[in-house]
Amino acid sequence: MSSIDLVILGMLLEKPQSAYEIQKDIEYHHFSRWTKISIPSIYKKVHQLKEKGYLKSQVKKGSKFTKKAVYSITDEGKSCFFQLMKDCVDQPVSFVFDFNVVITNLNKIEKDKALELIDELRNRITSSSQENRQYADLYRDIPLVGKTVFKQQQLLYNSLLQWLDDFETQFKLGG
Repeated sequence: MSSIDLVILGMLLEKPQSAYEIQKDIEYHHFSRWTKISIPSIYKKVHQLKEKGYLKSQVKKGSKFTKKAVYSITDEGKSCFFQLMKDCVDQPVSFVFDFNVVITNLNKIEKDKALELIDELRNRITSSSQENRQYADLYRDIPLVGKTVFKQQQLLYNSLLQWLDDFETQFKLGG
């Protein structure tokens, strides 16, 4: 199971929704900022979770005489949700940053070019930090569990900037 399973089951614990409503809810909560979720995979996952017995659906009248399937979580789905939560918490915590591949190769290029890349990385981290602050301000009325993710992200950005400053100083000295 993946994080998208956890997200979908969690949303359906709150209220029954159609796959389209789940997609919009995921977009609204900006889950793709914190976990790997692709919008096209949502529909596929909803059907897989239903096939496994974690969801049930009821066809309801939609707008303009259309019908839509509205999904709700089953007792088996609730058990699965809790087990997924436990499995996530029981895993080692790792931070994977794609830019680490660049960092490990900086000593293979000219120092001035390497310093340009470090500066660009700093700009990207700073930009991401500012965007995170804007989202936190925009969604300041969300529940504590959402606010704390914004705070966590801000602390990580701040730590990355401090780490990058330390690294750059050592890199300039030839360490």
